[in-house]
Amino acid sequence: MPVDVVSRPEPSSVSSADSKLAFNFTENPFSFSVHRPDTGEVLFDTAETPLVFESQYLRLRTKLPKDPFLYGLGEHSDPLRLNTTNYTRTLWNNDAYTIPQGDNLYGSHPVYLEHRKTGSHGVFLLNSNGMDVFIDKTDAGEQYLEYNTLGGVFDFYFLAGPSPSAVTQQYAEIVGLPAMIPYWGLGLHQCRWGYQDAYAVAEVAYNYSQAGIPLEVMWTDIDYMDRRMHYLFRSIFYRMSSEGIVNADHIRPSL
Repeated sequence: MPVDVVSRPEPSSVSSADSKLAFNFTENPFSFSVHRPDTGEVLFDTAETPLVFESQYLRLRTKLPKDPFLYGLGEHSDPLRLNTTNYTRTLWNNDAYTIPQGDNLYGSHPVYLEHRKTGSHGVFLLNSNGMDVFIDKTDAGEQYLEYNTLGGVFDFYFLAGPSPSAVTQQYAEIVGLPAMIPYWGLGLHQCRWGYQDAYAVAEVAYNYSQAGIPLEVMWTDIDYMDRRMHYLFRSIFYRMSSEGIVNADHIRPSL
């Protein structure tokens, strides 16, 4: 992923002797592992399955402990703790109408947190290509997590934790903190799909006012678009821009 899209953190001044994680690799056939040097606990190990690196297909598998506690790989409608048997998590942005169980949703975040009795750690794959992450067991009953992506590189960041909050903070140091929301964003917002014209939107805003319910922003969905083209208003919504409803009532088309 280009650095002008996601900037990389500055190199750490921590020496390898003081690092909370250690990296080992085997040159031929190539594999690598990450462990905690103070305890020897292995957090990531690719030795069991050959790595595949082609122009439009990458595959990498790591061993996991039995019945692991895994979280993340959002955005999806699965339970908080991820299933670990015959499970596929697709990372491909998707507008899943009605949000059915097990669907990938609007965001793709190839990062997971694993919690163990000894502590928590995170693994972040900085790759924006579509991918499937498989979590399952081998025929011998060995637990694994496997990345299958359509391209890019294996640009991994390993987050030492050791607490869930520390993993989250370390992840934020890589990808950055969320932008500060505008002051008007703190108020009550109303949005729905299906408004037929600007008058219906204005009527809802008026009813909020009549009911004494503070309303900061009205959002419209794709209904306002001319042939679903961004920044082009259908004629029955044009009043929102031509007569100042956007400025007067904070009615905003959602993009």
